[in-house]
Amino acid sequence: MVKIIHFTSWKGLGGGATVVFDIVKGLRDKFNFLIITPLGVFLKEYSTMGIEVRELRKENLIKRIREIKKILQKETPNILHIHGTRAALWVRLAVIGLKNKPKIIYTLHGFHIVRRNFFVRWFLIMMERFLNHWTDVLVCVSEADKNLVLKYKTIPPEKVKIIKNGIDVTKFQISQDEIQKARKKLELENKFVLCSIGRLHPPKDFSTILRALKLIVPQIQKVRLLVVGDGPLRKSLENETAQLGLNEYVKFLGFREDIPVLINLSDTVILSTYWEGLPLVPLEAGASKKPIVASNVDGVRETIIDGKTGFLFEPKSAKDLAEKIIKLYQDEELRKEMGERGFEFVKTNFSLEKMVRAYQDLYISLLK
Repeated sequence: MVKIIHFTSWKGLGGGATVVFDIVKGLRDKFNFLIITPLGVFLKEYSTMGIEVRELRKENLIKRIREIKKILQKETPNILHIHGTRAALWVRLAVIGLKNKPKIIYTLHGFHIVRRNFFVRWFLIMMERFLNHWTDVLVCVSEADKNLVLKYKTIPPEKVKIIKNGIDVTKFQISQDEIQKARKKLELENKFVLCSIGRLHPPKDFSTILRALKLIVPQIQKVRLLVVGDGPLRKSLENETAQLGLNEYVKFLGFREDIPVLINLSDTVILSTYWEGLPLVPLEAGASKKPIVASNVDGVRETIIDGKTGFLFEPKSAKDLAEKIIKLYQDEELRKEMGERGFEFVKTNFSLEKMVRAYQDLYISLLK
């Protein structure tokens, strides 16, 4: 059976890690997969499927490259599928000079290097131009990322392919009984619930959500915000919540495995972010038939039809975000209509089956 190694560089659960898991789960009967990561996520789930996960142990860059080279020499995979900027650096440096080089796919979950300062940005772009000699296919998850890649000329256009992220909409079909039980447990009965999901770090602009909530509370006393996720800014955000006098209105839930339930018990989903590849949160909101209010930035714009499946707001504008949320609060029928349209939009354009089939076709094409 064809052997494919997935390399990732994420130190936690997020959209990219979820995409990798869904690819492997969907194609595990057709290919022999090995997952290599600096810190394993989905370990229990991979183990249940009989998929081996190995942890990269070396922290030093040179030692890590040597570690990867030894793995490749021993495993002799047919395809390397790389996810994450750091993993792309490690793995492509490791394959230089390797006999029997495997085919290499690099899925770009957001072209974030262009948002670094001038000198770092151009150094990384030059590195990409060099390392893409050892890249057979660069997969972009959004049209916006493809446009950036072509603009900065990091790889020949013929090597670039778009495969948009997809989700399993059936996971988000939750019974009313389960929703009501969850609302009761979280003391959210008769509340207008907002839900924001993501890693608590600077690119996910949770501070704007808190400032918007401060504007909303005087008009919607029964509003409650669920902050789902963890990260280095948690303590800072908790302090900001207290300083704004919002402790009564905000629940920091940390990392949760019941995301479908939390979205379904909410009235509106919020995504405040500075940049994205192609985020899963708007897709999950649509799959749950919930409207979303999200930052008007690259990647996000491809997951929302503004005014139809949700609203886009000006990035960093607490006032604009608050106004959009209040509009949804005041119009229950609009929330329902947006949720229904969002469901159809996601089911048609971002199905898990469509994404998995695209990666299967890509794997097969590289082996011909």
